[in-house]
Amino acid sequence: LGHTWVNVLLPHVLSKPVRVAYGVITMQEWKAVLNAAPQSPVSRFKLAVPFVGKDMPSTSSEFAQPDVAIGFTILAFHYQ
Repeated sequence: LGHTWVNVLLPHVLSKPVRVAYGVITMQEWKAVLNAAPQSPVSRFKLAVPFVGKDMPSTSSEFAQPDVAIGFTILAFHYQ
């Protein structure tokens, strides 16, 4: 798993720009998401989510692979 993470997942995670391809939802964005979809899971607020454009989080998408989600989350909080 470590070999796969370093050789495959880490280069993929580092190649994506923060707040353009992924990011952590801010409090204002979270309130807007809850108004639009009250059943949104709390994980969307705690984990990195895909973005559809600059500073525009996807309305309902989440990363499918947990390793990628964790890598993006660590970088998003680091750059925040």
